[in-house]
Amino acid sequence: MKFWKLSSYVLAALVSAAAASGPSDGDAIADPNSAVVKLTAADYQSFIDSNPLVLAEFFAPWCGYCKQLAPEFTKAANSLNETNPNIKLAQVDCTVEEELCMQHEIRGYPTLKVIRGSENKPDDYDGPREASGIVDYMVAQSKPAVQTIESADAAVAAIADLKKPAVIQILPADYKEGKQKENSTYFDVASARRKELTFLTIQDSDAVKALQDKFKSLKASKSPVYIAIQPGADDVVPLAEKFSKDALEKFITTEKVPYFGEINRETYLAYMTSPIPLAYYFYNSPDQKEALEKTFNDLGKKYRGKLNFVGLDATLFGRHAEILSMDPETIPLFAIQDVEANKKYGLDQKKNPNPSAKAITKFVEDFVAGKLSPIIKSQPLPTEEEVAAQPVVKLVAHNYESIVKDTSKDVFVKYYAEWCGHCKQLAPTWDELASIYDSNKPDANVVIAKLEHPENDVDVPVPIEGYPTILLYPANGEIDEKTGLRVPVTFNGARNLEALIDFVKENGGHKVDGHALKEAKGGVVEDEDDEVVEEKKEEQEEKDVDHDEL
Repeated sequence: MKFWKLSSYVLAALVSAAAASGPSDGDAIADPNSAVVKLTAADYQSFIDSNPLVLAEFFAPWCGYCKQLAPEFTKAANSLNETNPNIKLAQVDCTVEEELCMQHEIRGYPTLKVIRGSENKPDDYDGPREASGIVDYMVAQSKPAVQTIESADAAVAAIADLKKPAVIQILPADYKEGKQKENSTYFDVASARRKELTFLTIQDSDAVKALQDKFKSLKASKSPVYIAIQPGADDVVPLAEKFSKDALEKFITTEKVPYFGEINRETYLAYMTSPIPLAYYFYNSPDQKEALEKTFNDLGKKYRGKLNFVGLDATLFGRHAEILSMDPETIPLFAIQDVEANKKYGLDQKKNPNPSAKAITKFVEDFVAGKLSPIIKSQPLPTEEEVAAQPVVKLVAHNYESIVKDTSKDVFVKYYAEWCGHCKQLAPTWDELASIYDSNKPDANVVIAKLEHPENDVDVPVPIEGYPTILLYPANGEIDEKTGLRVPVTFNGARNLEALIDFVKENGGHKVDGHALKEAKGGVVEDEDDEVVEEKKEEQEEKDVDHDEL
């Protein structure tokens, strides 16, 4: 499974927060007399198996936004129960069904999933949150993935009514079932990606002619033709490559967004899940955006498939500039984020406090040509005094690779965030662990290190899904091709000293016995005896603890 980068989660949170009007004081649990089905681990699977289309809400009773959603969710369930009884709405209480929610990777509340039987992976629901919108969305999901157009009027109406980009399969009038493989491929892809686009198929000659009259570039063909259309566009984009599943998938990924779009609740998922780098223009007013709209549309068309261009309303989402290592107080600004490569590039804000079309165009050209250097966010390097005084090796972006890539050592890294309660609770144990191995000494075989992850741009071979994430890079271990780091072993055990020592011995390249080292020190760790460590742990346990979530 592919996971988003931290910055994607942050933007998603900003979008969700901006879209919501605030928590409600109502009840998050649907009325027991409503059509909303309450699911538990005991009946979940049988319910999914017996119902072809389910919208499941994973929630917590204390969640304000769940309370806000509840009356609309209930109205939608009751309405669908009368008009479309095959569509079911259900609730799963994650405070009770913890394991079931973990299986579905629920990271926040409410999370809604569209589920089509147990054989298909659930899709994230990205539709409206009011009753009528939920009903319309789910009714649309119940229809075939590909809509067949059988008349000129139907073709004109379908194009006029587009709410999202469409891919259209145009079949020649004499198309026979002999090429059914190509046709079934199109339908399979459409079924998998129906959330992202509208899919149509047309063979009726009058309907094809109606399209040709509207889109002059669309020519007749004796073979199937595949085109993409943006809502309100005056032209179409044909699939240039020879038809195949991979070619169609790539075509959809490129054409599912406009040349210049807008990040909001409805669109952010399409951009964040795309492998194409994203170019942001942060603006404070519609006039600022409008002044450069033509420039961005031209750039989007020229660099189609290489860059996606979006506007971001800084009055709503300005904090996202910090994730791009840009100053959110200097707006407008322009920056590029390559999510796949985990790299960021920003147009100098001091030299360009109000970026011009010329400056932006040159910056984009240099990015595509590979002439730009990425922004690297890093905390200051620790001083010699800090290195000598602290048993734990402090990592920052500027020393990260030199330490983590030292294959002669077992390097055990705690990736943490300053605000994380669990990280604070682990800190004294982590210090004690480092002291056992004399981790800060040049000849140490085991390095116990820590990195404040949100403050340093570094590569990690595995996704950082929550804090703390604890990874061991074994001495002389296998190298990860993408990052050049060793393939790490993830620690998922109890966060106590004994478990951590056992983990290093079992999984480290040097198989160092930390228990023996501790015993050799008389069972007391340098500079911090057990009484002090225990006192620190007790202090931490008295504090409120945050969840291990981003």
